[in-house]
Amino acid sequence: MKSTTEGELYDWAVDESYNSVSENEKSLTKIGRGVAAIKESNEQKGSTLAIPRYARINTLKWTAKEAIETLIDEDWKVVSLSTEDDFVERVGHIAADEVFIDPHIEDLLIFPHSNDFHRYWLVEQRYLILQDKASCLPAYLLSPPLDSHVFDVCAAPGMKTSHVAAILQGTGKIWAIDRSADRMETMERMLEECGVNNVSIFNEDFLRVDVNDRKFAEVRYAVVDPPCSGSGMVKRMDELTGGSAPRGAPVQSSEIYRAVYSTCSVYEEENEQVVDEVLSDTYVRQNFRLASRVLPSWKFRGLDTYEFGSDCLRADPAKTLTNGFFVAFLKG
Repeated sequence: MKSTTEGELYDWAVDESYNSVSENEKSLTKIGRGVAAIKESNEQKGSTLAIPRYARINTLKWTAKEAIETLIDEDWKVVSLSTEDDFVERVGHIAADEVFIDPHIEDLLIFPHSNDFHRYWLVEQRYLILQDKASCLPAYLLSPPLDSHVFDVCAAPGMKTSHVAAILQGTGKIWAIDRSADRMETMERMLEECGVNNVSIFNEDFLRVDVNDRKFAEVRYAVVDPPCSGSGMVKRMDELTGGSAPRGAPVQSSEIYRAVYSTCSVYEEENEQVVDEVLSDTYVRQNFRLASRVLPSWKFRGLDTYEFGSDCLRADPAKTLTNGFFVAFLKG
């Protein structure tokens, strides 16, 4: 999370924004779409799933400080978790009125499981974006600096796109590419609602895109989230990720500094085996290497049958309380 001691960056905007969202809550409470209805749902329905609701603070619309103050004002008990905590034990026993600040991913909040959480007004108005914790890893690890240009390959439905845009604070440029016209329409609408305005969307097969085209001359970062079996998915449709494109060659541009490969699969054939094949490619071997021990506080790593296994991240419903996921981070 951004430090709340940086008062000069936040305080001037708090009054107007905070009052605005508070008024929204009052009006929506009257029609059963405020925080009280969400908490009541948590208590009455409970959860047959151990996986909580993850919601990323949309910093394109407000600050983390404003988000926390609003939640506290709505009588949520906001608790900061540490990487030293037993994550599964602590989150597995989250109370109906608690919100945890995630210890691994900046600006990510953890709410109790609720089938009605998508109706919470902060979610409906995109102040909070429902996104499984594991699918936040690619953009967070990539963390392109301000003003960067980024490829988002197989971008639809746009969760990672909006995350990259937030990290860039609306600066730079995101080139979002996906071959599914239907998914792109959904993505355009979602990104507009989230306040993303630094993206150019292409309805194309990325393998047919000339990455050396002059318009991509400033691209230095890439998020690659190809379609897969989806074997790791146990969560809800509103949090699905993974774009539409055939599996194929890596992004072959000598100007790329960093690239993140991810899948929502638990299968070795779609994860470590793909990375192994990619690293055996002459071009990749000459221009990239796997980043060593990324996010060291993340305990669940890649398969140890591969020499590079500990440099990759895996996620698992039982071990990380997320969808099954895989991430590898390549550096130029």
